[in-house]
Amino acid sequence: MVSAPTDSRHRELLTPQAQAPQVPTSFEHLGVPRAVVENLLIKQIAAYPKSSLLQLTKLMCINSHLVEDIIATLRKKSLVEVFQAESGAFGQTSGNIVYALSEQGMQEADNAFVKDAYLGPVPVSLTDYDAMVKAQDVRAKLVTRNDVTVALNDVYGAERLISVLGPAINSGRALLLYGDAGTGKTFVATRLLNSLNTSVYVPYSVYAAGNIIKVFSGQHHKKVAEQESQSLAFKSQYDKRWVLCERPSIQVGGELTMDMLEVNHSEHNRVWMAPLQMMANNGIFIIDDLGRQPMPVATLLNRWIVPMEYFFDHLSLPNGQQITIPFILTLAFSTNLNPEKISDPAFLRRLGYKIQFQPLLESEYRALWEKLSQGRQLQIAPNTFDALFSLHRQHSVGFYPCLPKDIVGISRDIIAFEQSEPVITPEVLNRSWEVYFTADGKGGGER
Repeated sequence: MVSAPTDSRHRELLTPQAQAPQVPTSFEHLGVPRAVVENLLIKQIAAYPKSSLLQLTKLMCINSHLVEDIIATLRKKSLVEVFQAESGAFGQTSGNIVYALSEQGMQEADNAFVKDAYLGPVPVSLTDYDAMVKAQDVRAKLVTRNDVTVALNDVYGAERLISVLGPAINSGRALLLYGDAGTGKTFVATRLLNSLNTSVYVPYSVYAAGNIIKVFSGQHHKKVAEQESQSLAFKSQYDKRWVLCERPSIQVGGELTMDMLEVNHSEHNRVWMAPLQMMANNGIFIIDDLGRQPMPVATLLNRWIVPMEYFFDHLSLPNGQQITIPFILTLAFSTNLNPEKISDPAFLRRLGYKIQFQPLLESEYRALWEKLSQGRQLQIAPNTFDALFSLHRQHSVGFYPCLPKDIVGISRDIIAFEQSEPVITPEVLNRSWEVYFTADGKGGGER
């Protein structure tokens, strides 16, 4: 099922579902051990030497008086030195004084980086994270038929799915999307979040059982533009250790390994990263091409039995401890294999909704061809559709919504190369079909 890019106005209509987190005014309210904050500030000064109080406050994302308090402690320990800021234009200084580490402070920073390589805003506590995720539960805001209709308004064939997709979203239960490759399972799944006109707060990182776990990812989270408040009052601000984002939509396919579902770090980056399902909290987590992962399907599916049933997940941390995190997201499995052959009945029972995707109707398929051709500034010759439908019958290929986009694209390449009229003729169509499909008439992929 193919559509034009998502309307950019959707992002502007998003409003936070939960109340904004308040700005912490004390270390007790911060919810993180003071020693953790001290070590983080030492690393920040090591990474950004001769930084002003304002710069350090922005890096730490906490109140300036808390940063001043820690700096005073570090100075008493002879870990931080004070310097006069360099003069700017007209002899003005940018912040009067700046801070750098002493020789002893540099050694302390090296030790801190060895213990924990995280560098960023102060983490939020696991308790605060748990409360925020639960407050942003998708099930707390009812999705209506109109919401889903608007979200899929330019998806061909969507009207046959709306009546089941809406209740599936409201349930919060896992989905199984199955059907032939190219029927748009994954594409529709990614569009489901458009029916939720709410944004969510995602923490930069979470502190849990002695470990800092990085949660926010520029790859998986899209920030919502905010208007800068001109007021300095705390009531008009919120805790900047959180980022206001669109609901996350994370998709992973055959490359999925079990390590991605645990707290881990890359070979070159020793920062502990949240597993994919933690990054996807309050959004959707799509496991595409189920059955093509390197581990057995049973192993992968068994990993989700407890989270799907009880809405929490257990994670093992680097120090050997185990924590419990909320599992409040829409988990969607997508496959073009027969569900009965890749899973046992006990697991299928736990999947609240099993939704089959079918090829388009002929009228929908034709309309999609016309729309995409116009988008590429191409015309379709009167007898081209007769040739197209003949090819489908000859090769027993369904009216899959991925085909028009791909074949129209190939047709445009042929027309540009031949420098011919911008018209898809039966001849151009046949040439495009031959290079798109393999010799047995099968080819293409899911969109």
